[in-house]
Amino acid sequence: MTFKDLPPNWPSQPLTSPDLVHDVLDLCVNNTDRVKGGLSVLVLRDDLTLAQPIFVKGPLPRLDRFETLKSLFRGCSRDGLDGAFVVGIVHEAPGLSDDDRALHQDMIDVCAELGFRLVSTHLLCDSATVVLPVARLAA
Repeated sequence: MTFKDLPPNWPSQPLTSPDLVHDVLDLCVNNTDRVKGGLSVLVLRDDLTLAQPIFVKGPLPRLDRFETLKSLFRGCSRDGLDGAFVVGIVHEAPGLSDDDRALHQDMIDVCAELGFRLVSTHLLCDSATVVLPVARLAA
């Protein structure tokens, strides 16, 4: 599936199904963004539906990346108090790199520290989208 066959009611569906998330990320990340790379942050409402897509162009610098992520997630949350996110790590080259793994771990750690919910993380490459392991959703 791609964004071209999203169900008509997708805006009212929670972004918890990997297939739906992949399609929404495909809708929000264009081919130019995939070539340049960056982060696609889907800010979610309390019911885990999409509130706002955000794209941060280019790779995050490794130095101060943790603090940069804290600022990013705080800025995307309501009054810095709560937040739920789906994040896509975007780059052209296929495959998961060690830097992708480190970035993913930093996002998990930042969200844990701030009390935010990282619903899922995905790798968006040239033509594929893969879900990365994240803590399970609370029941």
